[in-house]
Amino acid sequence: PVDAVISMGQPYGPSSFEGINRLALIARTGVGFEMVDLDAATASDVMVTITPDATRKPVASATLALMLGLCHQVVIKDRIVREGRWDDRFGHMGCEIRDRVIGLIGLGNIAREVVKLLPAFQPSVILATDPQVSRTAATEMGVELVDLHTLISTSDFISIHCPLTSQTRGLLSEREFKLMKNTAFVINTARGPVIDQKAITKALRNNWIQGAALDVFEEEPTSVGEPLHKLENVILGPHASAWTYELFRDIGHDCVDATLAVARGEIPDHVVNTNVLERQGLRAKLEIFRQRWVSQQ
Repeated sequence: PVDAVISMGQPYGPSSFEGINRLALIARTGVGFEMVDLDAATASDVMVTITPDATRKPVASATLALMLGLCHQVVIKDRIVREGRWDDRFGHMGCEIRDRVIGLIGLGNIAREVVKLLPAFQPSVILATDPQVSRTAATEMGVELVDLHTLISTSDFISIHCPLTSQTRGLLSEREFKLMKNTAFVINTARGPVIDQKAITKALRNNWIQGAALDVFEEEPTSVGEPLHKLENVILGPHASAWTYELFRDIGHDCVDATLAVARGEIPDHVVNTNVLERQGLRAKLEIFRQRWVSQQ
């Protein structure tokens, strides 16, 4: 029996909580929590936390790195050199973020960090769509809040930063890709199923869009025969583009902080299933932990 679990990507369904009486915390190393059944966790008086402070800068910088990689066709030009096709460089002219429209799907912590980084590259405007953000708040960030249709039809770079929910699953389907500019780039460092993978593969093959950078997929790892592997106009990452020593140091620090808070009988930061905080079962667990902590000091 354990009081807390620090967890990377393991799934937790209803059966995971059967017969579990002491557990009070699942500390997730990241910001996604779709792999945890929050209703089941709440019913078992278990808090689920995430580490948004640790992930904000690494994922934002990874997003910019992928965006710039698309701009300058880094993967294609690397292949040109390795394959001895030097003169082919003339057929792969790049572009800049400068004077282009950036569209952010989701305007949470990571997207806001992207907004801070973008001015150095002088985009013409930054658009965003997020039902949780007010127009006033967006304006204060220097962002124009628009609907999804406007964003995907006018943006040169479309970057996904929303969580995976029943509302966002398959958010970008064939219909949406056909609305995009044929010069548009799509970047996804959030969750794979937000994009219909067959649809983006078709969009890339048929040049409905110019390119994409995908660090996440509908199923991970991707299969050996995944059609995206054969396409030149896409940068692929193994859900690790943001992995840095600093990221893992900071998510470890934040997960340990959450665990120590529970050990002291306190509520940690960044609890996502906030309904659990009102449950008597959780309060009883925290009181036991508090008394134990005091007795050991």
